[in-house]
Amino acid sequence: MVRHVFNLVADLWFRLWDAVTWLCRPPASRWTLPAACLVAVCLLLTWSVQLLRSHVHQPVEEVTIRFIEAPQWVGESLKNHLGATAAPWLLGTSLQRTDLSNAREALLASGCFHDVLQVERSGSTLVNVTAVFLEPNARIIDRHGALLIDHRGIPLPTGYRVHEDTHLVTLRSPAYDRPTAANDRWSGADVTAALELLELIDDYSWYDQVVEVDLSAFDHNQSLVLVTDIQSRIIWGSPPGEEAGLECLAEDKIKRLSWFHEEAGRIDQHHRGTIDFTDSSMVTKH
Repeated sequence: MVRHVFNLVADLWFRLWDAVTWLCRPPASRWTLPAACLVAVCLLLTWSVQLLRSHVHQPVEEVTIRFIEAPQWVGESLKNHLGATAAPWLLGTSLQRTDLSNAREALLASGCFHDVLQVERSGSTLVNVTAVFLEPNARIIDRHGALLIDHRGIPLPTGYRVHEDTHLVTLRSPAYDRPTAANDRWSGADVTAALELLELIDDYSWYDQVVEVDLSAFDHNQSLVLVTDIQSRIIWGSPPGEEAGLECLAEDKIKRLSWFHEEAGRIDQHHRGTIDFTDSSMVTKH
């Protein structure tokens, strides 16, 4: 398209040059040549600007939206959903700054991003989006169903999907229902404690054996319970850093879990009952 535009402009130059040559034939006066040149330049500039606008700023009938350096856990379904969110603000436009800004605001309003850094045109119908995604840290289930939350306890939009290989621990039986306002944190010391615990253990190789944190007893005894993928229940106890006087410290509980995993290949040692880690002197199985 760019080559076509330049060919048209070049053709205009040649036509104007022919007109100037004709004006300058004898018996033209001395002022004919500069006057003709001035008129030719003015006409050429006017025609060139109009021609470029008509070709470069044509409304697009289709647009491809690409998310630059999106995290691996972002699945194609989420990318397609976000592309469909931004597309109505771009289709039928010439992809100018205002159009791109409108698409950015629509993406921010989706609730899927911490920030949308840039939305820029990269080709005739290609738009690149550079953004910081809200990263799901856990799944939480209240009486309304399941939601994903980030590490601060802020719920992600309903329908937010991640790659199927992403391991997310489920927080079950929170004391409070989900927040009603967008970008609000989930209320309750139980959810805060669970997220702090997950942050403490999520780098360990055995983390994928933990599938749930049961919060049902937290209001009663401030205790967190880890549930493994064979439904073994590991009584963790108090939130990290808030242990009672004779309770095993968080770092020692992690050492025990790591030792179990090293010795048996599992943090529950294949025991399908309850394992109590709270006592600083022993581990009790039921």
